[in-house]
Amino acid sequence: MDTERDRLAGRVAVVTGSTRGLGLAMAGVLGRHGATVVIASRSAEHVEDALRRLRAEGIEASGRPCDTGEMADVEALRDEALRRGTLDIWVNNAGISGVYGPTASTPVEDFTRVVRTNILGTFHGSRTALPVFLAQGHGDLVNVYGQGDRGPVALQNAYASSKRWVRQFTETLRLETKGTGVRVHGMNPGLVLTDLLGRVTSQRGYEQRLGGLQVVAGLWGQTPDDAARPLIGLVTADAAEFRGLGGLTLVTRGVRNVLAGRLRRSRRMPMDVTVVEPDSPR
Repeated sequence: MDTERDRLAGRVAVVTGSTRGLGLAMAGVLGRHGATVVIASRSAEHVEDALRRLRAEGIEASGRPCDTGEMADVEALRDEALRRGTLDIWVNNAGISGVYGPTASTPVEDFTRVVRTNILGTFHGSRTALPVFLAQGHGDLVNVYGQGDRGPVALQNAYASSKRWVRQFTETLRLETKGTGVRVHGMNPGLVLTDLLGRVTSQRGYEQRLGGLQVVAGLWGQTPDDAARPLIGLVTADAAEFRGLGGLTLVTRGVRNVLAGRLRRSRRMPMDVTVVEPDSPR
C-alpha cells in the first residue's frame, strides 16, 4: 500500500542551504515522504543542529558544511549522498539577498557575494548533480526561483537579476536534458517567512521604503512548511515547474492571512533592518 512515507522510499535527496527556513522545511518534507536527505550550510554547528531536529522526526539524514560558491565543497556534498547508495534528487536552494538600494551605489563586494551564492551556487550544484543523473538515466534537479525571475525589481537588482538568471539557466537545462530521463524543475515558493525576508540590509536613505514589507508579508507570506510542500509534487509527477504566485493564489492567501490576524501590528513578522552607507564612486 502506497503511504505518504513510502512515496520517496529508497531515494537520496540533497538540499543546499538547508539548516533553517525554507531549505530545512524542504529537507523535512522530502524525509517525511521516505527519502534519505543530505543537508548543508556554511556552518558546521548549524548542520549538526538541523540533523538533530530531522532525526528526532525519524528522518534518515546526514550533512556537511558546504559553501556552494566553492565547487570542491559541492562535489563533497555529492560524494556524501553517494555514500548513501545513490543520488536521485538535488535541490539548489542556497541563496542570499542583496543590499536594498540603487545599483549605482551598491557595494561591489555585496553584489559579488549575491552572484557567488545565487548564480555560481546554482551552477555548481547543477554541474555536479547532472552528470550523475545522466549516467544513471534518471534524477530530479530543482532550482529555486525568487522575486525578479520574470522581470526587473527596482532597488533589488542583485537578487532579482540573479533569480532571472536562475530561470533562464533552468529552462536551458530542461532543453538540454530532454529525452534523457532526467527532469529539471523550477520552483518559486513566493514570500516565505524566514530570515531572508525578515533581516534586511539597506543603503542609508532607503530604509524608510521598507516599512510596507511587513504588511506585504502579512498579506502574502507563508510558513516554510507551507512553501516547501509543493516540492513533493514536482519530484513525484511530470510537472516541470511550480509557481505559487498566481492571482487566485495571492487573493486566497491574502484573505486567509487577514482572517488569521497577521496584519495586526502585534502579529506582524519582526523585521531587523541594518543600514549601511552607499558605496562612493571609485
